[in-house]
Amino acid sequence: MRTVVGVFTSLVEAERTERDLKGLGIPPENISIVAGNDANRHKEYLEKAKAASTSTGAAAASGASFGGGVGLLAGLAALVIPGVGPIVAGGALLTLLATLGVGAAGGGLIGAFREMGIAHEQAPIYEEAVRRGAVMLAVDVDSARENDALAAMARHGARNLRDEIDTWKAAGWSGPSLDPHPFVSDDTIRSHEIPRE
Repeated sequence: MRTVVGVFTSLVEAERTERDLKGLGIPPENISIVAGNDANRHKEYLEKAKAASTSTGAAAASGASFGGGVGLLAGLAALVIPGVGPIVAGGALLTLLATLGVGAAGGGLIGAFREMGIAHEQAPIYEEAVRRGAVMLAVDVDSARENDALAAMARHGARNLRDEIDTWKAAGWSGPSLDPHPFVSDDTIRSHEIPRE
């Protein structure tokens, strides 16, 4: 299994991607989501998702744009992660955070990301993206579905973090902190990167 990661601007993009991933036959328990939630920015969408999971009629009344099958988004929970701030999380990542304990996730989300199979070098970058309000979707796939998962993420607006890192550094971000304990890089991870033109 490989962990494929996409970073999005909105929960709407992540929900559409999740729907496509499930259409590929990827089980829901293989999909995780986490999003920065400063100023409770996802409150309205989460209320619509929960209403949709309760009944189709409630979803229609709330004006939800995603129809009856909300899946992962209906199970989101709000948390506060030290060093990251308020987030919403769902799927396997939420279970992992509950198991580790919110404060025990390696000083933030990094420990949880590593437990999920995200490479040591990439975990701090994804944590910073979430801290800055991004929506991160991670999916465990077999090699036969990896390219299809990447294509689904690209279709729904996954962002290229390489370009954003330069902007973060220009604004004063010093990059990921160095871990004093060597960690073997995991080459089974492929994160979504939008090709440069």
